[in-house]
Amino acid sequence: MKKWLAAVLAGFALVAAACGGGGSSLEELNVAYFAEWPTPNQIGQEDGSFAEAVGVETINWIPFNSGGEMSEAMIAGDIDISYSQGLTPFAGAINNGADLKLVGIAVSYSDADNCIVQDSLGVTKANAAETLAGATVMTPFGNVTHYKMLKMMENLGVDIGGLNIVQAEGGATTAAAFEVGDIDVGCAFGGSIENMIANGGSPIFTGAEQQSEVGIFTYDIVSIPTAFGEENRDVVVDFLRATEEFNDKWRADPATNNPIIAKAAGMEDVGNFLDGELWFVFPTVEEQLSSDWLAGNVGAAMQGQVETLAELGGGAPANGDFLGSVDASFLEEVSG
Repeated sequence: MKKWLAAVLAGFALVAAACGGGGSSLEELNVAYFAEWPTPNQIGQEDGSFAEAVGVETINWIPFNSGGEMSEAMIAGDIDISYSQGLTPFAGAINNGADLKLVGIAVSYSDADNCIVQDSLGVTKANAAETLAGATVMTPFGNVTHYKMLKMMENLGVDIGGLNIVQAEGGATTAAAFEVGDIDVGCAFGGSIENMIANGGSPIFTGAEQQSEVGIFTYDIVSIPTAFGEENRDVVVDFLRATEEFNDKWRADPATNNPIIAKAAGMEDVGNFLDGELWFVFPTVEEQLSSDWLAGNVGAAMQGQVETLAELGGGAPANGDFLGSVDASFLEEVSG
C-alpha cells in the first residue's frame, strides 16, 4: 500500500473487521472520491445523511489524486466503492486483470477535464502542429486526462513523439507549474482547470468541440471490487439509490445546496461545475441503463481508450474483458 494511503487509513483501523461480514452487518464503508470535484452526494457527506441513506453507520470519504490510485486501493481491499473514478484508469486495471466491476455512471462532463495552453504562445487549431512542436506538456498518466490529451494532439496534427510529456502528481502541481511558466500545456481536471485559465491560459478545444470534432465523450463511473459487491449487494444497491436521491435533491434546489457541496469539496464555490454554464451532468438511473451507457457504449469506450493509450502513449495492448466488467444488475435493482 502507498504510504500516503496508509496514513489516511490509519484512523480507520476497525474498518477491516466491520467489512468482514456481509449485507446489513456492514457498519463502515470506505468510499474513494476526488477533492475539488463537487457532486451532489457531498450534500450528505459531512453531516452523515448520505451514510444514513445508504444504511451504514459511517462512510469514510477518502480523497485520491487519481483514478489509478483508486484502482490500486480497491485491489488492495482498502476501498469498497470508488465514486467518480475515471473510465480510463478503470479500463486499464481491467486490462491488467483486476477483478473490479463498473456499476454506474457518476457524472458526464467535458469542460471539467481539459488541456490548457499558455495564451502567450498564440496557439490556434490551425497553427497548433507547428506552435506546439516540442512543447512541454504536464498530464497525469493512464487516466482519461492522458487519453484526451493524446486524442486532441493527434487531431491537431501535433507530433506526439516530439513533445516533452511530464507526469503530473496532481492537479495542484500542474496548475502551479503552469502559473510560473514551467510548462506550455497543462492537462488536469477540477479546480486546477479554472486556476490555469485564471493564470493566462485557454483551452484549445471546448467540451462541445471535444465531442463534435475529436469524438471524445468524458464521464466518470462508480466502481467496486467484485467480491465486495457479491458480499454486500444491498449496500451497493443502496449507495446507488442514495446517489440518485441526492442528485434529485440538488436539482430541486441548487442555490441552497451548492454552498454545502463546495464546503465538502474544499472549494470556495462550485463554479461552472454546478452553477452558471454547467460543466456537470448527472445521468438518471434510467439513462445509465440505456444503450448510451451501461447497455452499450461503455464497453466499447473502454476498449477504444486502452487501444489509444497503447498506440500513442506506450500503454499495454488491449486484452481485457471490458464488457464483462460492466454489471448493470445493481442499477436494475434500483430501477425495479
